Amino acid sequence: MTSERDPRALVAEVLTATDVDRDRVPRLLDLLDDGDRQVRLGAATALCVVADAHPGVVASLVGRLADRTDESLAAELALEYVADRYPAVVEDRLDRWETSLGARHEVERSTPTGGTDNRERGRTRVAGSGTDGDGRQVYTDDEDEDDQRRAADDEDGNTIGQRPRAADAEWRSLVEYESRFDSLAVLAPRERRRYGDTYRTLGVVDETEHAVALRLLDGVEGTDDAFRTALSTRLDEWQTVSDVENVLTLYDWQDEPRLWLATEYTAETLADRERVPPTEAAWHAEQLAEAVATLHERGVVHAGIDAESVAYYGNVIAESDRQPPLLDNPGLLSVYRHRFDPSQYLDPHYAAPEYYQRRFGRIDHATDIYGLGAVCYRLFTGQPPYTGTFDAVREAVLSTDPPEPSAVADVPPAVDDIVGKAMARRKLARYETAAHLRQELRSLRGDDE
Repeated sequence: MTSERDPRALVAEVLTATDVDRDRVPRLLDLLDDGDRQVRLGAATALCVVADAHPGVVASLVGRLADRTDESLAAELALEYVADRYPAVVEDRLDRWETSLGARHEVERSTPTGGTDNRERGRTRVAGSGTDGDGRQVYTDDEDEDDQRRAADDEDGNTIGQRPRAADAEWRSLVEYESRFDSLAVLAPRERRRYGDTYRTLGVVDETEHAVALRLLDGVEGTDDAFRTALSTRLDEWQTVSDVENVLTLYDWQDEPRLWLATEYTAETLADRERVPPTEAAWHAEQLAEAVATLHERGVVHAGIDAESVAYYGNVIAESDRQPPLLDNPGLLSVYRHRFDPSQYLDPHYAAPEYYQRRFGRIDHATDIYGLGAVCYRLFTGQPPYTGTFDAVREAVLSTDPPEPSAVADVPPAVDDIVGKAMARRKLARYETAAHLRQELRSLRGDDE
């Protein structure tokens, strides 16, 4: 299959080329609308590489990216990068573009001259990009933007889940009426995520704005009472542990007019992020282990920890800003795996042996410790512990250990021991508790805070 037909191959070709081909720009722009989120983000990165290699394309690229930012986070990320690198060109082209389109999309910007304030003014604010420290407050752009985004949604023709627009409008009105929020404003077209469709939404409670993900769960319509009861139990559990640090907040949920959730809005997952230095990886791993330890103390098993279940706000202004990792979807896999293909909701490369064969035991607290170990592997090395097809991964998980992290990346030797123990095939050989794992991870950071 050629790179022209294979989006991933095309992106990889651009990212690894020593002589970047500027003629790839039209195809990469098309991939910003691809149904695969990794392809979209890869295309955005590839466009940044082309812009760096051929600054002459920036002027023509700006308008084409800006025209997509209402509907594409990937386009928005690429535009932000180009704006930081070529502020004068972007300023001029955006002025022309907004004039020609009647200022359809107002972008708040300035020419960066150094300092946090200039970088902050030069970026479009996304949901959750407040400066209050924890990222849970929301700032919006222009007052009319919500209406503009909803209009773009209506014109988009997006049919994820095959739900008619009229039905969408009807249930959204009912959700707003039934929810704890005083108002809910949808800011962007829905996007496909694990467990269902998600709307990026602005929620207001007592005049305080929150970045909200309004989510519709898969497979609920037409199911029997036992499934809905089990799912309701898990959602109640999630809500009771939403106060736990580094657990994604579930603000509200109800099963009428259809089962919906309102959670914190996050823009990316660990699966979307690049590898970080070992001390930074240790900090993220420690935060996750602490969260899992608290969940276990409260009697909640996550049951589906992998790179995609670790979410991030994705809204930093300065590159040095440290975002906390957030565990998403606690407990849901324990319900879905009995009715649907578990590989849709848990990446097989991170799954514990007990998911593949019953002889390794049931899914329990020890399964979460294995998942933490696999996520630690990803944090420290930048890749999952196992690679390959489903059958190859299954065979490897049941019979061999993954390569030691130090054989894959430059990490402290202690990482091999910690990850190896957490990912032991036999449960009794794993850490007894997540708290024990957290203590070992803390030793990797030393005095770093």
